[in-house]
Amino acid sequence: MTERAEVSETAPTRPPTIRDVAREAGVSKSLVSLVFNGGENVSEERRRRVLHAAERLGYRPNLVAQSLSAGRRDFVAILVSNLHNPLFAEIVGAAKARLAEAGQRTMIVSAQVDDGGGSSVLDRDNIAVLRDLRPSGLITVGTIPGFAELADLTATIPTVVASAIDATDDVVATVRSDDHAGLDLVVAHLAEQGVERLVFVGGDGGTVSASREAAFRASVAARGFGEQAWVERADFTEAGARRAVGRLLASDRLPQAIIAVNDLTAIGVITALEAAGVSVPEGCRVAGYDDTTLSAIPRISLTSVDPDNRRIGRVAAEAMLDASADRTGVAGRIGEVLIPPSLVVRGSSLAR
Repeated sequence: MTERAEVSETAPTRPPTIRDVAREAGVSKSLVSLVFNGGENVSEERRRRVLHAAERLGYRPNLVAQSLSAGRRDFVAILVSNLHNPLFAEIVGAAKARLAEAGQRTMIVSAQVDDGGGSSVLDRDNIAVLRDLRPSGLITVGTIPGFAELADLTATIPTVVASAIDATDDVVATVRSDDHAGLDLVVAHLAEQGVERLVFVGGDGGTVSASREAAFRASVAARGFGEQAWVERADFTEAGARRAVGRLLASDRLPQAIIAVNDLTAIGVITALEAAGVSVPEGCRVAGYDDTTLSAIPRISLTSVDPDNRRIGRVAAEAMLDASADRTGVAGRIGEVLIPPSLVVRGSSLAR
């Protein structure tokens, strides 16, 4: 008996249910459900009784269960390509804030998982969860590997792509930085600094990287760099950047300046240069793209293109809200929205 009593005393108390709240407030279970579902045909006195009872009991409604049981889809899912990139955190934060202003709930989901060999692949478990939860809309942030596998979602719910190019025919809008304008800003800056030999490190790893490579080639061609400007292939990773710098050093083709496809790649470039005894910017100037929080750290002081990430996030959220507000189910496709970037000049590209 003593052992049983001790077990009973230490056993966890079950969480309160909607029935408990109804009993505490002296109302029906359906009335409690109506209060938490935003029903309008509830007197203010009964609403207060239900809310006070829920507070006393510590009851919290299960929003997911409510959504599934009622067949409603009243939250927007934000599918993030890479949780390690601070760029995406800024976009997600801005999009979430705008959706919250409109009274819209959100759920953030990671799109990628390590395949065990150091590469990232689509996290199909998380995609399956999204299919089961049936969100009212989807915002994808960054390049999603295997984006075409989302076709069943993009065909049935409004979908907006932020900071990426990949999309299906059903996507409402793609909102991203104007890569051509951004690369032209940084090439022009370096040309004004007297740089004559220039390399772009990037081009691999997805459509955004390829777009920025094309923008670089167009900008240096327009300025007459000729064979003094070229591309050293790399993806969006620091490891890829280090390999690219290693090839430049091994072939004795170190340029006066390197433009990296993004800030993480730029940091990999700086790390590899300094490990080889090449100082930045004296031995080689470096610039990136995305102007993440890492760029402003004094030790890094990276010149970078600012895509206006917060604006990208807010514009993506606005497009989602407009599509969700269209009750006809035939929301018009906005298409591609290019956000004008700016250049933030720091020490990594300035001669000392």
